[in-house]
Amino acid sequence: MSLSNRPRLASLAVSLVGVGAVVMGVTACDPPDFALSVPSAYKSYFQIAAKRCPSVLTPESLAAQASTESGFNPRAVSPAGAQGLMQIIPEVWAVYGTDANGDGRADPFTPADSVATSAKYNCYLSSKVNVIGGDQTELRLAAYNAGLGAVEKYDGVPPYPETQNYIKRVAKRTEAFSDDFAPASSSKRA
Repeated sequence: MSLSNRPRLASLAVSLVGVGAVVMGVTACDPPDFALSVPSAYKSYFQIAAKRCPSVLTPESLAAQASTESGFNPRAVSPAGAQGLMQIIPEVWAVYGTDANGDGRADPFTPADSVATSAKYNCYLSSKVNVIGGDQTELRLAAYNAGLGAVEKYDGVPPYPETQNYIKRVAKRTEAFSDDFAPASSSKRA
């Protein structure tokens, strides 16, 4: 089911979309490849933002979402209106938008702001899906992709291939990015 055929829901909790959209001419559902490492310019944003919801988020899981959502493109805009690195739509931005870089302006195209806002929204979604049985990470990611309303409607991950593929891609990339955030090993000299 394409995003354009889904009814637009009024609830802010169901309005964040991005993965099934076409981003800069590449269909996010079938990306040809993905970065094998997290861009160094964004690593600290993922590390700081993950602390907003420590029992739910890790730096590598946020980086995996950014990779899946926009391919680490902070200027990405989808036909559904999702914006920035984390592909957040304006209605969600209006509620959760965060000025993480301290410039006095919450901007969806500023990577630090986008990542921090996504972390806040992920944490909110986690608090809402915790009443539904199943893998909490998958439910949160499904809500991020398809909307909270879809997860509630199906009492679990919706049967949308796009959403099911999104969950798999984020999981694969989370694992792939784990080395990017591993503490540097210190070598001891004798």
